[in-house]
Amino acid sequence: MRHFASLSLAFLAGWLLSGSGPDRVHAAAGGPPDFADVIERSDPSVVRVSTRTSRDANGRSRDDGVGGGFVVRADGLILTSLHVVSGAQRILVSVPNRGTVDGQVLARDPALDIALLRVPLRQLKPMTLGNPANLRVGAWVLAAGAPYELENSWSVGIVSGLHRSKIGVGRNSYQDFIQTDAAANLGNSGGPLLDADGKAIGVMTAILSRTGGHQGVGLAVPMDAVRTALERMLQPSGQRRGRLGVRVRELSSRAGGTAGLWVTGFDPGSPAPGAGVQRGDLIVSAGGVAVRRSAELQRVVWTKRVGDVITLGLQRRGRALQVNVRLR
Repeated sequence: MRHFASLSLAFLAGWLLSGSGPDRVHAAAGGPPDFADVIERSDPSVVRVSTRTSRDANGRSRDDGVGGGFVVRADGLILTSLHVVSGAQRILVSVPNRGTVDGQVLARDPALDIALLRVPLRQLKPMTLGNPANLRVGAWVLAAGAPYELENSWSVGIVSGLHRSKIGVGRNSYQDFIQTDAAANLGNSGGPLLDADGKAIGVMTAILSRTGGHQGVGLAVPMDAVRTALERMLQPSGQRRGRLGVRVRELSSRAGGTAGLWVTGFDPGSPAPGAGVQRGDLIVSAGGVAVRRSAELQRVVWTKRVGDVITLGLQRRGRALQVNVRLR
């Protein structure tokens, strides 16, 4: 079996937002689309995030890391990957045509590996956020970031896969990545993954590589989960992510496919038992979406907030039923 090293994309040394309608992507005769208009429109929203976490022998700070990021609100809110800024003594954000300023971490979501930064700038250009639910394998995508400290670098590829999980990335956190072959290297973390219309449909977070460089497998956290986290981060109360608290095991059908998620137990404080979910139930849908893998259920739940109601489609002893669970 071939083993791959999972690497974050931070370069280590040692609303939500509106936007004008997308320009049409023009295809050159006999060739791939021309994304120049999309990049020209989106580039002002892409930033470079560099960090200083240590000092040299003379007591001077040195740059320890760099990654990407993008504007999510015009009054100075920047989204990046949490691992880019973790442990930083100082965060520097370079904004096209606005210079480099200090940034501060406003909020963080370790499970999604994202951080929301604030910079002392106004009238920034927000990136338009898209909907990854509309993605198809083979669709064109663009990745932006600061690979090897080359800020505002762009690459183009396709969606290579959807709903990637159990691949050695974030074992105890989010498990439902977009896979792309758009070139991503050390320094792309936190940068946006855009669709062909220039809408951010993911946040680049990791690569799978034996060498530490691009080998055609980049991973992004889908924007639907990120969008919900952003909304929660901006709540004065710091509203928590909704929790279902159901322990499940993927159950295969006789045909060899996965039939659903067998409920094996509940976490303490889970709202599911009180709503009528029982051990031995087979979860086949959540929120109207078919679920066959645990990562699919996680993705549905992680787009919800505390107090939201989610409808679970169950099979119980050969009988189909639906149960409404209010998340805690």
